[in-house]
Amino acid sequence: MHKNILLIGAGHLGTFLKARLGVQELRHYKGELADVVVASDTDLVVNTAGKTSLEWCEANQAETFRSNVTAPLAAFRSFRARVHSKTSLFVHISSGCVWDGPFPPIGLGFTPDMRVSPACFYSWAKAACDALLLRESAGWNLAILRPRQVYSPIESARNTLKKLQRYPRLIDTQNSMTSAETIAKTIERLLAYPEHVAGGRIINVYDLGVISPYRVGCILAAAAMRTSPQVMGKDELDRTLSPRRVDTVLLDPWFEDMVRPPHVEEELRRVIAQVK
Repeated sequence: MHKNILLIGAGHLGTFLKARLGVQELRHYKGELADVVVASDTDLVVNTAGKTSLEWCEANQAETFRSNVTAPLAAFRSFRARVHSKTSLFVHISSGCVWDGPFPPIGLGFTPDMRVSPACFYSWAKAACDALLLRESAGWNLAILRPRQVYSPIESARNTLKKLQRYPRLIDTQNSMTSAETIAKTIERLLAYPEHVAGGRIINVYDLGVISPYRVGCILAAAAMRTSPQVMGKDELDRTLSPRRVDTVLLDPWFEDMVRPPHVEEELRRVIAQVK
């Protein structure tokens, strides 16, 4: 990709996108998000930074609010103040965990325009940042991406595949999942057509279909990457973990038409083959 890209964050997704989008080392920002300065010739800013541990965010709410709300807002304001081209694009990675599902009352999936129902402080902070970014996005190209259970071939403790290798028992509840490759394709599509997000847009980003953690565990077991999992009840999981984990199924017909994402089981098998 021959564009001037500023990539913010060096976690799981940031590491993947650096290689996948061909980001130059000098344009991979790993410092304090609130201090980032966007160069005037930047075509694309991708912010992947933020606190993601639910337990940590619950115990450190002031720092979580600073890292996940005020710092991304400061980065977007730097983008608005310094970038000259109206075709430049700011992409903020949010979360599909802002709904407590797995399904909304109509039973299909949560769409970007639906009212959020956060179940923990992390989710509240993500939803608050989304709203504040949209409030300041008039006249600018802003895409807020809400992926769910991100996975990729790279080694990272935040990689959903890595997480699902650890637990002997997994719940069999339907969820959406998102390949990091699907996120990269979404960013590329938006960079080609930034007018699609003029004035700001929230986009649910996911692989087609639904799958459960237990089913992913079975696929990993078939690939000899873990032992066969046992099923755990959702009620037991909720009693075990605090804050409790949500199950969420995402829906966004506009995204599906624009990106043509892969089916989740096919993409999982492709990524797992790369890991092996």
